[in-house]
Amino acid sequence: MSVDLAPAVPTELAELRGQIDTLDAELLETLARRFAVTDQVGQLKARQGLASVDPQREQEKLQHLKRLASEKGLNDEFIQQLFQHIFNEVVKNHRSYLGK
Repeated sequence: MSVDLAPAVPTELAELRGQIDTLDAELLETLARRFAVTDQVGQLKARQGLASVDPQREQEKLQHLKRLASEKGLNDEFIQQLFQHIFNEVVKNHRSYLGK
């Protein structure tokens, strides 16, 4: 007979953790959809010979996201860093289409 050494998790905590797990899965699904669209953008840019990065669009987008984050009570610096990482990955993907 094995002994369960893990303490019992309160029902409310287990339910909240379940909600977090669901939200995490939704975030990943949304991120996958976003990358599918940005892949299309990268392929279009490659076909049309456009630059893989648009610094003005990126800065405008970051400023807009920071404002939205503040309105929702989120740490706007965290959101800026998060999206900067996402943008960097998108640019890396776009450059792979351009062979750069």
